[in-house]
Amino acid sequence: MDTFHFSRITDPVHGTFGISELESDILSTPVFQRLHNVKQLGLAHLVYPGAGYSRFAHSVGACHVAGRMVRAIAHNCAHQLDEHQIQLYRLAALLHDIGHYPFSHAMEHVLQDHYKAAQFLSDDSFGPQTSAISEDPPAFDHETLGRKIIEVDEQIGQVLQRHSFTREEIKAVFSRETPGVLSNLVSSDLDCDRLDYLMRTAHGAGIPYGGVDAEYLTTQLCIDSEGHLCLTKKALRAADHFLVSRYYDYTQVAYHKTVVGLEQVLRDVISGLVSRGLDCSSAAMRRRISDGSISAFDDQAIVSEMRNCLNDLGDQDRILSRKLKSVLRREAPKLIASSERIAPRSEEHAYLNNVDQLKKSVAQWAQHFSIDPRLWHLWKAKLNLTKIGSTVSTGSTIDDEFEEERQQVVRILTTDPEDPASKSKPLIEHDFALMKQLSDVRLYSMRLYVHLPEDCANPAQLRQEITSKIKSDLQFFPFSD
Repeated sequence: MDTFHFSRITDPVHGTFGISELESDILSTPVFQRLHNVKQLGLAHLVYPGAGYSRFAHSVGACHVAGRMVRAIAHNCAHQLDEHQIQLYRLAALLHDIGHYPFSHAMEHVLQDHYKAAQFLSDDSFGPQTSAISEDPPAFDHETLGRKIIEVDEQIGQVLQRHSFTREEIKAVFSRETPGVLSNLVSSDLDCDRLDYLMRTAHGAGIPYGGVDAEYLTTQLCIDSEGHLCLTKKALRAADHFLVSRYYDYTQVAYHKTVVGLEQVLRDVISGLVSRGLDCSSAAMRRRISDGSISAFDDQAIVSEMRNCLNDLGDQDRILSRKLKSVLRREAPKLIASSERIAPRSEEHAYLNNVDQLKKSVAQWAQHFSIDPRLWHLWKAKLNLTKIGSTVSTGSTIDDEFEEERQQVVRILTTDPEDPASKSKPLIEHDFALMKQLSDVRLYSMRLYVHLPEDCANPAQLRQEITSKIKSDLQFFPFSD
């Protein structure tokens, strides 16, 4: 029997495909089953009802795509992998999201900010300092939490041991500690994660922007004589299209105005839960892994915390109550003003100045309209089409701030893939690649939201008054039409 056809999975995106016995055993562990109840796209399903797919489905899809990529490499060039190595990269793809928190990045960012601030403010007279007795950071990011799960979880360890794999070799690929030539399969500008994500989001949300030619892209992979993962010259247009598709997917789904508004409120809600006793510090997450309770730490667990908090609050904290209702009842704050512009990466300083200007003005508008400043939400985002721009040298091997990004760019062969001295260069250095032009710009976004008073007699009029006031006060601000 083919190792990777021990069991079969029917998937709405990739059709029916096989998985190995090891992969099947990993899927059955409680800590991996948890991902059934962690949505890939946060609150996007409140706007796109079909976009509520799970990180479980995405992880299985990424594993399948990684397998296709490895098979293509073996077919297109002389770089052969044994079965153990193939399984290693498939497994890294399968486990790449295992450390995600409930509601994913929204919760992760809140925890990073909350526990770093708590550590900064603490001293010997204010409670225990976990960082003093542990090498762990105050709070884990999802990648570090994933490594801890692989290191500590008992069932994961038993499965790996039973199939002659070690935690260390999985973690090394998973975390890029020992990158090797194929680490970009799992984490790069064009990897199994992004390919499955775009296809699955397009399918679930019912929009075409992520409809990339994954079948063709995965068949055109190879490795050049210097060990770089790359695509054949024929796939240059498909690679361009993939990166543009990723841009439009983000702007249409993750950056949808209602999704963003609700996610901003969700962050405040999670911050409120943590402040009221929900412990998600690195020490607490270690305990959850050790005692197995992390398997129940999913989106629904946080929703239950929200509902319990709302019931307990009463009139104690009307601001937090308003925000809890906003998330639980899909009552998004109103978009008051926005700025969306594509500009050179070099304009980041001007963009940050505009963000700071807007942030400082919120207190004045809150006072003018008698709306608590805690009910205003300022969202900002910078979106690159590629990890680095073409103005940054991709040929240098100097270990600087761009080195990791350099290693993850999409590369295109400049010779025949079967040439023993085959060479490649980054997509953004090809004159006829669209990305050569677009890699030096990024989308700069700012949006201001506000919860209008619940007893407002004419919300539409008040909203217009606030917008007019903002545009009057910031006459030279680059507002979008």
